[in-house]
This record gives sequence, structure tokens and C-alpha cells, in this order.
Amino acid sequence: MRLIPIAVATASLAAAMPVVAADYPDSTQLRPAYSQDWSNGDDQIRFEFGTRYWYSWGNQDAGFTVKSGGVTLGDVNLSVRDNTHLGELHGKIEDLTTQTYLKGIAGIGFSTAGTYSISPASSGSIGASSAIGYAGADFGWLPLGSMEQDTALGGFVGYQYWKDAPDIGTGKYAASFAGGVPATVGDAKDNFDIHALRLGIKGEAALGDKLDVQAEVAAVPYAWVTGTMGGSAPNGFVLPGATVYERAPTALTGHGYGAMGEMMVGFHPTENLVLRVGGRAWYIQGDLEAAVKGYSGGANIDLNLPSNFARIFRYGALFELTGKF
Repeated sequence: MRLIPIAVATASLAAAMPVVAADYPDSTQLRPAYSQDWSNGDDQIRFEFGTRYWYSWGNQDAGFTVKSGGVTLGDVNLSVRDNTHLGELHGKIEDLTTQTYLKGIAGIGFSTAGTYSISPASSGSIGASSAIGYAGADFGWLPLGSMEQDTALGGFVGYQYWKDAPDIGTGKYAASFAGGVPATVGDAKDNFDIHALRLGIKGEAALGDKLDVQAEVAAVPYAWVTGTMGGSAPNGFVLPGATVYERAPTALTGHGYGAMGEMMVGFHPTENLVLRVGGRAWYIQGDLEAAVKGYSGGANIDLNLPSNFARIFRYGALFELTGKF
């Protein structure tokens, strides 16, 4: 008799199964745990690392009027022309979500040749101990377009350190005197150290799958300049009113403004490799003051000479090899 209730229960359960199955949602209609286009956030970070070669030409020009006791003795002018080969490392981190980037560069010259003139003192060829280099960083935001598609436009702010110190060869100062003329001399380097603020506009555009173009232009609203001017010994500054010898390197300080820009066209032989060629130009001008520790007529004279003009210019061709990840 106990088999009858069990049989009835089993029959009832079997009859209910189709109803339960009909109410159970289809597996294709289940809500997934993550959206179908979900991806790792790290995919929105992109890196670039590479090297550049800068074949550059450089100009330095500065002029000072020498005055002592209210009397104008004459003018002193510095003129340097060089051709310098530089190697550069560069890197960039891009956040594709926020359309921002951080980039850094560092370069150093490995061969410099040219000529110099410190008038009315001496002139000659640039030696083999030049020190020309730079380092800097920019933070940029490109809100127009898509950085992911390599077509975007925006602005940036940055800092640039620039050392321009061609070896002027015979540049010396008088370390000691005998009979009113230099007896021993020391090295007096031509050296400009520039710390520049950069405010600029940057744009990039993809030209199909294999080509791109990048360009940036930056105003330099302020640059702080320090350094030394190459020496005049053993001749000294032979001025109409007197001959002035430097008894120490002439120190330079001042400030300036200018502009920097570059443009490059890139070729993508593979998805992660870019070859680029283009050009770059940097220009700074401003006001310098030369602190001359001099010697003339058997006596020491200290002079502070404001510049009539001061400018520095470096420009040339760029070649780049970059990996993108």
C-alpha cells in the first residue's frame, strides 16, 4: 500500500518537469558577468622608445660695449659657428583614455667642428673638447581627435635644459702678469647653460596605414642663461682706448625668450616599428651681462657689461628609429 503514495508523487513530479523547463530562461539570454567588449585597462597605455640622430648647425652671437669711468673703450663681440653631430634617446608614455602623454629626451654631441671669433682679441677653429647637449620633458594633452588612431591636436607644457659649449681652442685668460702682460694663462671656456620654459601646440596625423606626420611648435616665454665667454689671452682685448686682459673667465648671466619647433614624417614598416625623418630648430635671444675681471695699465679693473645683442640658434635634420608597444 505504501507504493501507491510514492507512485502518485513520482507521477506528479514528472508532469511538472515540462512546466519548470518552460519557465527556465534560455542560456543565451543570461546576463553575462562582463560586457562583451571588456578589456584590460592597461591596453589604454602605450609606450614609445627610440633613438634619433640630429645633424645640426649652431650659431652663437653676443656683443658688449666696454666702458670704464663713463668712458667708452670699445666693443667686444663673440661669434661662433659650428656643425655638430648629436645622438639622442627619447621616450613617451601615452594614456589613450585621457588623451595625455609624457615624453622625455636627452641628447649629446659626439663630433663638433667650426670656427670662432672673439674680437678684437682672437679667432680660430673649434677644438675637439666641445660639450653640446640637452635634456627635457613635456606633458601634453591632445583633446581634439583620437590618439589611438594617431590623429590628434592639442597643447603641452615643458622644460628644456640646453648646454651649448663649443671648444674655442685657444681661448685663455691671464692667470698671472709680469711687466704688465700675461705671464701664465688658464683655460677660458665658451659655455652657455640655458634653462627654458616651453609652451606649445602639437599635432599628429595618420596618412593611411604606413605613414604619419608629427609637428610641434613651442614658445619659450622665459629662459635663464648662465655661463662663461671664451677668453682673450694672450692678446687681450685691444681696444682703441686701452688693452684689457681678462684675469679670470668672464661670467655671463641673463635671461631671454625664443621659440622651438620640429616636424617629422614617419614610415611604419611593421605595426610596432617607425622610421622618421624631419627637421628641428631652437632659437633663444635676450639680454646678457658679462662680469669681466680685467687688468689694464698695471691695475685691476672690474667691469659689468650689458649686452647690445645676444642670441643662440641651433637647427638641422633629424632621423629617428622608434618602437611602439
